[in-house]
Amino acid sequence: MKCQYLRVRSEKYQKYYYCFKQKKKINISSCADCKDKAFKNYSKMKNRSKKLSKLERERDKNIIKFGQCEYCHKEFKHLDPHEVYGGSNRKRSIEKGFIKKLCRKCHSDEKIINQLKIDAQIEFEKTHSREEFIKLIGKSYLKNE
Repeated sequence: MKCQYLRVRSEKYQKYYYCFKQKKKINISSCADCKDKAFKNYSKMKNRSKKLSKLERERDKNIIKFGQCEYCHKEFKHLDPHEVYGGSNRKRSIEKGFIKKLCRKCHSDEKIINQLKIDAQIEFEKTHSREEFIKLIGKSYLKNE
């Protein structure tokens, strides 16, 4: 591991080591013997939970990944399953069936994604109340009516 104060610099195309703590050029061996040596802290990447992985596998079993895009209605050989409400609501989207099969073009368009959120809320509110939707997802995507 490297010291967080150690940098490699160059002067007239000659590389040298520089210590930000001591504010001077140093030898690499003097860095090894330094009493002010401090190592960088690396945070571990968060892994997917087993529960989320299982939900995704179940979702992928039931989704056919070719056919017609659910937004532009064109035929494609590969479709991406898209959870309408992502982030912390991703599990709820999978459980409640807020998943759409989209082509790559539609999947990367923000306007389409926002429209899907509105459409999914309208569909949910046919059988449930708006308060239930807000309790489930956290906010309403429909303008106040």
